[in-house]
Amino acid sequence: MVVGRLGDRHVNILQGPSGKHWLGTNNLGQDVFYRVLVATRLSVGLALAATAIGVACGLALGSAPLIVGRRAGRVVTSVINIAVAFPALLLALFFAVIFGVGARGALLAIGFASAPAFARLVRTLSASVAGLDYIAAARIAGVSRFRLLTRHVLPNIGEPLIVNATIAAGDALLSFAGLSFLGLGVQAPSYDWGQLLSDGLQGIYTRPAAALAPGVAVVVAGLAFNLFGEALASGLGVSSRLGRIRSALAAGAAKARQEEPQASARTDAAGPVLRVLDLEVSFPGDIRPVRGVSFTLRRGESVGVVGESGSGKSLTALAVARLLEDPARVCATRLELLGQDLLGAGPRCGDGSRPAGGARPGRRRYVRP
Repeated sequence: MVVGRLGDRHVNILQGPSGKHWLGTNNLGQDVFYRVLVATRLSVGLALAATAIGVACGLALGSAPLIVGRRAGRVVTSVINIAVAFPALLLALFFAVIFGVGARGALLAIGFASAPAFARLVRTLSASVAGLDYIAAARIAGVSRFRLLTRHVLPNIGEPLIVNATIAAGDALLSFAGLSFLGLGVQAPSYDWGQLLSDGLQGIYTRPAAALAPGVAVVVAGLAFNLFGEALASGLGVSSRLGRIRSALAAGAAKARQEEPQASARTDAAGPVLRVLDLEVSFPGDIRPVRGVSFTLRRGESVGVVGESGSGKSLTALAVARLLEDPARVCATRLELLGQDLLGAGPRCGDGSRPAGGARPGRRRYVRP
């Protein structure tokens, strides 16, 4: 019976795809499709373990400035910035040489290589939270640094960290496949997708299925991790918060449309919303940074004010909104919003004198402030 099985395996060596062997067999007569399925557990398990190591190290490094103090925190931040400057795969190859060839060495190498990116993310998120009022209140109340981190900082930055960790698992999977393909990862008799890809590449022109199958598995698994990360973000409320913001903005716009004043005899739907003619802003000492500005704004239109810094763009907007205070003096031939005169009894540049800036009453022109 044993001889018969060996004989059958000898007959099935290097077979192409068939109904019995969907992706063919290798040089030992083993079914390639089943080997790809069996390699899934080791490939995905190692990727998740490396991601866990990277997240743990990244949390420790990224949160260190909040615990060890300002001076030591600067040193840790500098180390993180230097490590982030190197590509993760290059760091993985460096650590793989240090820890040795094999699954354990590749696991530690990829985990430590992904740590700087997580540390940078944790440092950025924690820095944005550390300046909020409730953190300052906790410090005044005498809360320890470690409790401040675990109680107030990490819970508020956990969602983006979980999402990024899930997506980074796909990168770890690809890195593992690369190290095994180069012979630095999983060693025989164990095998993962990278090692299967390396074995199948030798006969890619005669049996392409043996090389394409593990490559497709890596791509599908990487996409699955990314899609799972997006779904997890939606479940944790990252997307729902954006949805609530969009809904609030849409509700506000709808409410604004409902509260718009009805068209009257003096301002119908086709009339101008804002009419500015010969606007002038002056200061004591005969200083006129804005003069002779005229424009008309109708419903659905936008007006862009172009100019270099200090040319009077902000003064023009503040003058139209009637927000300038003394000693600024604002005058215009006409300044109307929805048919309502905004000047009231204020000064008018065209009253009994030549309009400011030499503009003629009734004449519209584009003036660059």
